[in-house]
Amino acid sequence: HKARKHFKKLRALYRLIRDEAGAEVYRHGNTFYRDLGRRLASLRDITSLIEAVALLQKKTGTMAENEACCLLLALLEGERQAILQGHTEEDSLLEQAIFQLRENRQSFLQLPLRDDCLPEIIAALRRVYQRGYKEYHKALGTPSVEDMHEWRKRVKYLWYQYRLLKQASPRVFRAYKKVANALSDILGDYHDLALLNEKMEEQAGQLPEETRQLLHELIGAHLGRLLDESRRLGAIFYAETPEAFTRRMRSTLKGNLF
Repeated sequence: HKARKHFKKLRALYRLIRDEAGAEVYRHGNTFYRDLGRRLASLRDITSLIEAVALLQKKTGTMAENEACCLLLALLEGERQAILQGHTEEDSLLEQAIFQLRENRQSFLQLPLRDDCLPEIIAALRRVYQRGYKEYHKALGTPSVEDMHEWRKRVKYLWYQYRLLKQASPRVFRAYKKVANALSDILGDYHDLALLNEKMEEQAGQLPEETRQLLHELIGAHLGRLLDESRRLGAIFYAETPEAFTRRMRSTLKGNLF
């Protein structure tokens, strides 16, 4: 899980230097770390669903709801154990990932960056912010699960980029990071619960109809609360237009980038 998180941080870095390093360097780095993350995804994905059930259990108000969560949890734990029993394949994937990281290390250390690349950094920040701004406004309507997932990705990229830039203005970026982190967590919970809903449909034959109906209602109610909270934080995080955001970033980073 930690490895996949670091791969996402590196992809955020490549997005940040995209205009400075060039399209080919960006494509290579982004694709390289994206594909590595996907190879290590299976165990983390099922673990995320188990964590989503644990989150859901905290919201149960009746014994029937709690028992329904326990039934689903048992199914997911069984699937997780099956994945763990195939650990030989997982170990092989890890070994391949480590080898590829070592092979790629030199090209990462030799990224073609100038000291004076503020306009390119600003352009990259604006692109990520603008896409997230667009997804936030979709969330004010009737967003799909995919819409919410896309919004979460944009928030996380900007959060990681704020962390990379924090030395330019620690006080300012600390405040940005705090909101970004909270919004990312809410959108992450939303995504996991939405996937849990889909997972139940895949396992329809293994869960009683009454149990599935109860869980769908419980998940639906919690998704509604998470959507409301994400909109509230989104209004803070995307309070500025992309144009105003760009001006502020330029003012904040000018003379402080390196």
